[in-house]
Amino acid sequence: MMQMVGSLMYLLATRPDLAYSVCLVARFMERSTEIHIAAVKRIMRYVKGTVGYGLLYKKTSIEMQLHGWTDSDYAGDLDDRKSTSGYVFMLREGVISWSSKKQLIVSLSKTEVEFIVVASCSCQCIWINNVLKHLKVKQNKSTI
Repeated sequence: MMQMVGSLMYLLATRPDLAYSVCLVARFMERSTEIHIAAVKRIMRYVKGTVGYGLLYKKTSIEMQLHGWTDSDYAGDLDDRKSTSGYVFMLREGVISWSSKKQLIVSLSKTEVEFIVVASCSCQCIWINNVLKHLKVKQNKSTI
């Protein structure tokens, strides 16, 4: 199981569609059951059926504009009632940064869950903007 999950983790660099499911099964690598192994096999079948999928970065005439999206669930993990948050950032037409993580604390409200994910997303946005400035990439507008 560890080798299969490790191989799937390697794919996450170009396959953000796998991020949530792979990270979810990775939580149970140490104490995996038949259900977890079946889930990994199902992910492998999905990968086999979508071999042509992936990220493609093209040079286009579209202006350099950073766009970000974020979302979270409220107490989505039934075992410990922790929430999962995620974000994705795109520059032009390509995804350049994404994350899907289980939050470290148990939130008491949906508002708190959303605040945590927005704070995390904002930190990543500031970091990406600093990297773009360092690379001398100009944006005409602020990040959306």
